[in-house]
Amino acid sequence: MRSGGRRPASAASGGARPAGGWALRLLRNALLWLVPVWALWALAAPAYNRLLLASGEALLHLVESPDVTDLLPRRGGHEAYVARRDFPPARTLVRAFRVTDLHFHLVLLGALFLAVPGVPWRRRLRNLGWAALATAVFDLLLLVVFVESVYATGLGDWSRAHAGPFARNAWGLAEHLLDLPLKLALPFTLWAAFYVRLLFERRDPS
Repeated sequence: MRSGGRRPASAASGGARPAGGWALRLLRNALLWLVPVWALWALAAPAYNRLLLASGEALLHLVESPDVTDLLPRRGGHEAYVARRDFPPARTLVRAFRVTDLHFHLVLLGALFLAVPGVPWRRRLRNLGWAALATAVFDLLLLVVFVESVYATGLGDWSRAHAGPFARNAWGLAEHLLDLPLKLALPFTLWAAFYVRLLFERRDPS
């Protein structure tokens, strides 16, 4: 009788264990993957920076007339200049920035997607590929918004002459939101889109 009374509690606790164990394995795996993913990102960053700058410049040329913006990589491949060809030669380079700051969240994205336990490698890599593509689109959008924010808010009298109060506030707010909370939240949001259902299934005692 005594042992029979204990079984429901034991069964209930046994049903709760898989979710906690799965989450702990996910956290452990993510920590283990951080350094290898960071190393791969660091190696690929200069090439990705060049691709991002070329794509961002092309996209900016679609929305500006005439085409005056150049995104010029600096030596080392991690930094760049925003340049305007319609400015005097001494003022052509209007802003220097670090391109890798736009996409360091790829390290967290890779670690999270590779760390998922109990999922076949082919599925993990396929999901990571789609998530990386979505992140690349976000990075391109962030770069364009950054440049437009520089034009609207960062060039003093020129900005006030060429952008109204609404445009200055809108571009400044968009750059702030994309570059801080949304950039940091993106890896977790994409991971949840692919795997949060799996987490809830682990919590289901049935």
